[in-house]
Amino acid sequence: MTKDIAPYNSKRKPTYLLKDIKELIKKDKIIFPNKEVISDVNNLCLTMHEAYEEILKLEPKDFSKSSTQPSNNKIWQDAYKKVIKGFHIYIKFKTFDGKFLLTSFKLDENKRG
Repeated sequence: MTKDIAPYNSKRKPTYLLKDIKELIKKDKIIFPNKEVISDVNNLCLTMHEAYEEILKLEPKDFSKSSTQPSNNKIWQDAYKKVIKGFHIYIKFKTFDGKFLLTSFKLDENKRG
């Protein structure tokens, strides 16, 4: 029996206000990310602290899209793209229970040479 996957939705307007996201990070209201995110950040020769510092530098022009999770079409995640240390980075996050959760911080697959 296969598990039903909710339809994927996408929009060109952020779900979360960037100023609110930055405030959560500054107040250390952060959910510890999963091992894959930590590994992706470390593979870019960054610490988690440095990754959060880069998120604090995001600007509205860096916004890419907002999309729902494949497993739950009610939970939105915002995606941003930014050049960090010469690399095109894809950053995705959401909030959960009033806290920030980084769900992706890796090389932008669409910008690989």
